[in-house]
Amino acid sequence: MLAPSSLRLAVRRLRRAPAFAAAAALTLALGIGSTIAVFTVVNGVLIQPLPYPRANRLVDVTHTLALAGLTRVELSDATYLLYRRDNRVFTDLGAYRSTSANVRLPGANGGSAAVERLAAGLVTPSVFRVLESGPARGRGLTGADAVPGAPAVAVISAGMWQRDFGGDPSALGRHLVVDGVDREIVGIMPRGFAFPTPQTQVWLPLPFDAAHTESAAFDYRGVARLRDGVTPAAATADLQRLLPQVPVVFPGRLTAGAIAATHMAAEVRLLRDVDVMDVSRILWVVLGAVAALLLIACANVANLFLVRAEGRQREYAVRRALGAGRVALIDDCVGEAVVLSAVGGAFGLALAGAGVGLLKALPMSAGIPRIGEVHIDAAVVAFAAGASVIAAMFVSALPALRAGGGSLASLLAAEGRAATGGPARHRARRLLVVSQVAMALVLLAGAGLFLRSFQRLRAVNPGFDAERAISFRLALPAVGYPAASDVARTVVSAVAALRAVPGASSVGVATQLPLDQEAAQDSAVFIEDHPTPVGTIPDIDPMVFATPGYFPAMRVPLVAGRLYAEPDPSADPARQPREVVVSEAFADHYWTAPAAALGRRIRMTPLGPWSTIVGVVGDVRADGLEKAPPAAVYIPFFTTAASGAPWAPRNLAVVVRADAGAEPSSAAIRAAVRRAAPDVPVYRMRPLGELLSAAMARTTFTVVLLGIAAIVALAVGAMGIYGVIAYLVALRTREIGVRLALGAQPGDVRRMVVRRAVADAATGVVAGVAGALLATRALTTLLFEVRPSDPVTLGVAALALLATAAAASWFPARRASRLDPVVALRGD
Repeated sequence: MLAPSSLRLAVRRLRRAPAFAAAAALTLALGIGSTIAVFTVVNGVLIQPLPYPRANRLVDVTHTLALAGLTRVELSDATYLLYRRDNRVFTDLGAYRSTSANVRLPGANGGSAAVERLAAGLVTPSVFRVLESGPARGRGLTGADAVPGAPAVAVISAGMWQRDFGGDPSALGRHLVVDGVDREIVGIMPRGFAFPTPQTQVWLPLPFDAAHTESAAFDYRGVARLRDGVTPAAATADLQRLLPQVPVVFPGRLTAGAIAATHMAAEVRLLRDVDVMDVSRILWVVLGAVAALLLIACANVANLFLVRAEGRQREYAVRRALGAGRVALIDDCVGEAVVLSAVGGAFGLALAGAGVGLLKALPMSAGIPRIGEVHIDAAVVAFAAGASVIAAMFVSALPALRAGGGSLASLLAAEGRAATGGPARHRARRLLVVSQVAMALVLLAGAGLFLRSFQRLRAVNPGFDAERAISFRLALPAVGYPAASDVARTVVSAVAALRAVPGASSVGVATQLPLDQEAAQDSAVFIEDHPTPVGTIPDIDPMVFATPGYFPAMRVPLVAGRLYAEPDPSADPARQPREVVVSEAFADHYWTAPAAALGRRIRMTPLGPWSTIVGVVGDVRADGLEKAPPAAVYIPFFTTAASGAPWAPRNLAVVVRADAGAEPSSAAIRAAVRRAAPDVPVYRMRPLGELLSAAMARTTFTVVLLGIAAIVALAVGAMGIYGVIAYLVALRTREIGVRLALGAQPGDVRRMVVRRAVADAATGVVAGVAGALLATRALTTLLFEVRPSDPVTLGVAALALLATAAAASWFPARRASRLDPVVALRGD
């Protein structure tokens, strides 16, 4: 262990070499800071437990299956009731659904405030017990609250309590109107409680009636707490034991045949891993990239230390002659490395704090789960300390061996040899340069592959035109709009009002927008001329209820046939022709051509009425830009249910397309909706282009982080090459002077110096290409239409590094070519 006196001496020596100290500390700060910043994100998103007591026992309960592209379904009321009653592995099981609701808050002087659309959680009372998180004030939800017909109650968040009630304790017992239902506030959750989502403001009881279940409606997520000693695998096996009993205990559409045909199986996963599953590999890849950047920075500083050690050979020889031991000389190098690494680590931690703040502020980071929980904590500080220690060991190892190794005679003899020395003298420095270039190429290749994926994603045609279009959502509650005709009348009135807004050219309404999963619906589809074999499950396809104006508003082209008619709220939909429109992918799948689909009949239930396909529209990438367009079915907005009763969806997306002139303002849009539905809030208003940005958010996030790391790696690598070449030029001053005195041209000298740098870089490129071919295999599933061995990406990365090496060596080369032979030979 270093003595305090050694560290003090190291500080004094570094003060006498400010340029060296500043360059080394800055390089280490960049490397350590980048690594700390990304580790902070990884720690907050992937490593830290969820903010609940004994969170490592919390699990997600779901099902896997293989059915027409579907791979997972959640719980139905029947599976929840049976699992909760008969399981042997949970202390308790809860069901929930994240939703949103129209909430009217109490206003001043007993009046009412405006209606807001707030994130809400429908939860069984057992959810709070599972999470072991009760309200800070009042009470939580009880079993009595979840009985059909029970008094309506609600629990609110601490943020809502402070914002809308001023933190007044008398808020308990006051009332909210939620989707038209008057509810008493019975509890206030503690600050920081964020379930199911951080945005949730209101929790409502989710009632289940065992006498009236729908076993095949998988609408609820499950959360459970494992008993002590039970693993997720054991819990999965226990629920798999219960799954075949569901059709027996709760007869319905989920039959034993359906379970077998779809290979349906229970699955229990740690709750912490569920939401971060899609981003975990991305974050580990980025952490690996910045770890490579830290190694590049350490190699750079190690090279600086080697140069410094070479320049102190006379000092070491004299000190050895005066009796200094090997340990004392090693302590010199290690002490300087420790001081510089500590300074670099401290500045790196400060840079990481600022960097994390910037990362969280980036719009694309909104798609990263738990990003709000990311912050500098004790674990991050410990990681920073560990990174600094590792950096100190790395950068001081070779210089310490050089300073403390060898005999006194060899040290003195080294002073007597020619200034250029032998090949062994420069081998370590060149090896470090080669290593820097190789690691930089791997990093550049990874960044380049993601950049190519990003470019390919941007070039994908989503199937709709996002330019000059605004979208927002409406939700019409059953209270106030009890009949389907009331919903249809309100929507038709709102569309007419919106069409009259200055700047609006077309208006459309649908239950779901592409690339947005809110209100998404899938349905079994039965084709008249493609009958489903007995004992098999029909295909499951997206089902979108839409007005005919939706297609021109979204610029989705009509490929064949025509669109169905506009909704008529005064007409009985049961007496109207049942017509649907399908996507081109749907038509191609069943009939190989769009025109061949016209006149065919489909239905959504085995015994329901047939609907005739009257039109085929262009494909839309509804599930992601990287996924093929689904075979979608578009159904008239105002239609009939399977029972024959009129039906209209209540959770709606509205698209307003601007004309070539001025765009309609958000205030004008809200005013138009208020005229048609005064008590219905407009929410999630945004340009349609944000759907595309959100779909690319994670790729953009990765490209930004890897791009920054690649740029820093190039800069650090260039500094390392410059330092080595500059030092070699200084060592070879006499040799270069002899060459110039004997008639060598300055251009020859420049080419000689640059050739050495490019040769070392080329060796690093060869090693880096081999490393990149191995390392980038892990990126296969994260890339879009780009192979990990993409030759264009590897070639560009190699050329960039060779060009960087040539540029970094140019300035030392130019300085060497301008030497005065007389001065060089004289040694002045």
